[in-house]
Amino acid sequence: MARSRKETTISIRKLIIFHHNSVKSVRNIVKLVNLSHSTVQYVIKRFKKENRIENKVGKDRWAKLTKRDQRFIIRKFVKNPRLSALKVSAEFNEKFSTSISPETVRRVLRAAGLIGHSARRNFFISAKNRKLRLSFSKSMLNKPETYWNNGLFADERKLNIFGSDGSIMVWRRKNEELNPKNLVGKVKYGVGGVLVWGCMSASGLSNLVFIDGIMNHALYLNILRHNLKLSAQNLGIGNNFFFFYQDNDPKHTALNVRLWCLYNCPQNLKTPPQSPDLNPIEHIWRELEVRVRKHDIKTKSELKTVMMEEWMNIDAEITKKLMKSIPRRLKAVVDAKGYPTKY
Repeated sequence: MARSRKETTISIRKLIIFHHNSVKSVRNIVKLVNLSHSTVQYVIKRFKKENRIENKVGKDRWAKLTKRDQRFIIRKFVKNPRLSALKVSAEFNEKFSTSISPETVRRVLRAAGLIGHSARRNFFISAKNRKLRLSFSKSMLNKPETYWNNGLFADERKLNIFGSDGSIMVWRRKNEELNPKNLVGKVKYGVGGVLVWGCMSASGLSNLVFIDGIMNHALYLNILRHNLKLSAQNLGIGNNFFFFYQDNDPKHTALNVRLWCLYNCPQNLKTPPQSPDLNPIEHIWRELEVRVRKHDIKTKSELKTVMMEEWMNIDAEITKKLMKSIPRRLKAVVDAKGYPTKY
């Protein structure tokens, strides 16, 4: 079956006719609009013959579809947003007498307000953990804004040499990005790259610690011993006043780590599982990734150098604003009844 020609936009057609009326050759117009010779020739020929640029009224390619046909297509994607237009058009052509292309499917979806987006990566949260998230957020919601200035928020993150581990496309309506059907689960650490540890407070970022070898509770404890209290001092909090915020990774909750934190941290927040949206350092990791991806990186050594440079360039104003966002994060979890939030 021959491939259908992608329809040119009205603005491109107008541009073609403008150049044609300016006595430019078809060959020159092809170079200017970056379209094929046959397409440019077709637009000019139709203009000369019918004296029009726009489509005829009712020419929409999916106008031949009945309301029932359109509902069939829309229901498919509402039920499973990850379907492809190619697959649904093939299924439609087998089921009905009318033959449609994948682009027709996309136009039906767009007309119904369903737009293709990369799926938000988020942790799927169990019912038990939703209750824990909700309980924690309610208990901390009334803390004064200044309370969060004494916090050290820590986490690990892996950055790949060649970017992310890929994305999944979903068809959804506006403001439906957090619907569980439109989410894709996160993988804790991808394949290849550099693993780092860092922490932050309202006054800035700690040292960035590169992790070599297998990350286990012993290695994690060693990182805390050499960096946590030092970070509190360097960030102006002091060893006797800060509270420590980390997630519930098994390495973080191992007995030896918990005992060390008990005797070395003035306060340890008991944080709910599956709650990256409550830890503002997640935003710092995203900021770091965006900055790193602006560089052409080919080796692990180059990645480490760039990560360190960009980490040091992240301004304290950013961390200060993130700390101010914590009450809003807590309220968002309460409003979402423990489900994932936009943060």
